[in-house]
Amino acid sequence: MQEPLTNINMPRYWRQRLAAAILARHARKPNVTNHTDSIRVVCISDTHNYQPNLPPGDILIHAGDLTENGSFDEVQAGIAWLSSQPHPFKILIAGNHDVLLDEAFLQKHPERRYGQPKTKKDLDWGDVIYLQDSTITLDVPIHTPNRAASQPQTRKVIIHGSPRTPQYGISAFQYPPTTGPSLWSEQLSHHQDHTTEPKPTPGLDILITHGPPKLYLDHRDIHRAGCPYLLSEVSRIRPRLHVFGHIHVAYGREDVVLDGVRQAHDDVQIGWGGWECVAWMVVLVGVPNT
Repeated sequence: MQEPLTNINMPRYWRQRLAAAILARHARKPNVTNHTDSIRVVCISDTHNYQPNLPPGDILIHAGDLTENGSFDEVQAGIAWLSSQPHPFKILIAGNHDVLLDEAFLQKHPERRYGQPKTKKDLDWGDVIYLQDSTITLDVPIHTPNRAASQPQTRKVIIHGSPRTPQYGISAFQYPPTTGPSLWSEQLSHHQDHTTEPKPTPGLDILITHGPPKLYLDHRDIHRAGCPYLLSEVSRIRPRLHVFGHIHVAYGREDVVLDGVRQAHDDVQIGWGGWECVAWMVVLVGVPNT
């Protein structure tokens, strides 16, 4: 896969401007319908030892950096807090601060054990589900009033979680940017686009990563810190929900339709696509007003 371009040149600038204008004209919104089997997912990240009051829900997701320093005591206190929440399902992935959970990192940097002999194996997880480059299928109860006995009483929700983020400083679960293509393609290769039929395996409902994909809630000053290779896989598998954190100043929520127009736009913005992508956007959408 081609490396994203980082140099600034005027032709690329105008391609990006035009692609952004075409996407704004396209402006599709997600097709959200009211389902009788809807569930509520509470999403948090980067709490760094803070334990806020949380709203109720069916699934609680913490997208990493539960702690500040990643010591055993900090991690255990954070897990105990999550486990005490009333949500039926509590899902946790690690972040780059949660060094206790990355044994490979600690072998290289034993000083980050802070003199504590206890390891990840000594943690009491309670009813917290920890995902590390792994997938789980939940059977979430449906709470619709007057539901017929013949109707399903649970809804299956497939969730994949990964703590990996691009290398920045010395922290846990980080990868050199050059390994991004193989890391994400190998990890997510067995997941399919949930909107496609037929499919060999069920689609992924929720993807949890500590870091963002490129272009989405990843602004840090003038720099976009997201991973383009993660974006490529997200565009392919199109999960219903992607939960992430890591870039504190870019927190928020964004509703996105991952269709061909947006993929062409993203390729232009990253530097993977040229005027041919802009031309394809024009074919699909039309020329924006100037």
